[in-house]
Amino acid sequence: MNCKLIKHQVLFTLRQKNAVFTFYFLMAIVLLNFTSNVFAFQGRDIIEMYQPLKMLSISFNRIYYNADLTLFLIQLYPVLVVCPAGFILLSEKNRKEDILLIARVGTINYYKCKLISSFLVTTIVFTIPFFLELLLSCVSFPMAAIGDFSEMSQYDPFYMEMVRRYLFSSLYTFNPYLYAIIGIVIFGIFSGILGMFSVALSAVLNIRYKIILFLPVFIILNISLYFSDSIINLPFSVRWFDYILLYNDIAKNNCYFMGLILALIIISISCVLFKSKGDQL
Repeated sequence: MNCKLIKHQVLFTLRQKNAVFTFYFLMAIVLLNFTSNVFAFQGRDIIEMYQPLKMLSISFNRIYYNADLTLFLIQLYPVLVVCPAGFILLSEKNRKEDILLIARVGTINYYKCKLISSFLVTTIVFTIPFFLELLLSCVSFPMAAIGDFSEMSQYDPFYMEMVRRYLFSSLYTFNPYLYAIIGIVIFGIFSGILGMFSVALSAVLNIRYKIILFLPVFIILNISLYFSDSIINLPFSVRWFDYILLYNDIAKNNCYFMGLILALIIISISCVLFKSKGDQL
């Protein structure tokens, strides 16, 4: 595997307008949320203050206070996640640059590097803004605050049950700040896998227009919402955002989430291997 080529592809893709636009768009969401929190909660006594981590824009706990920004992010996410790196392979195919690069580095190396670089670029774009928000919140609000937007006491049995439903709830109990850091990383990795998935599909499908590449991820994510509504007696949620938003207190199945991630990775790798072998025949 050519690490130098991957580094070049990552740096090149991060400078492209799609990645830059997505990064600044997420930064705008983060800063809007942070600014609204500052104006809403300034001057509050620490006893009445909410935990700074639960004010983050990817915190599901915020919906108990105001769900507008969370819903806005959930609705745009299936489109935004494709933008940073989902089109890198298709753009080179349309410009016939892929033929030159394949001749220089080899078919398998070319597609592997595209897959890895698209994962890294999307992960970076969907991680840094939320780490910045985490830092700003910790600096601006009292870290000793323990309030929850549900307005429940920490000793309330219903609150304890809510916490047990968090993804990796034992990590939250051990250290809430470490939980937030790991949660943001998981959010970024999941985004990176979806970006990689889009690139892998563009390798095997004869796609002429970039807009069509939005459909696979959009369908996969939104079909989980359809199944969630149609399967009433399911004991756990299948909605994608219940697994990647922090402090989500809906009942979950970790095996389902890991299976979804594994399926996306396997499909992505299979597409690249199939295309690589096909080009060599």
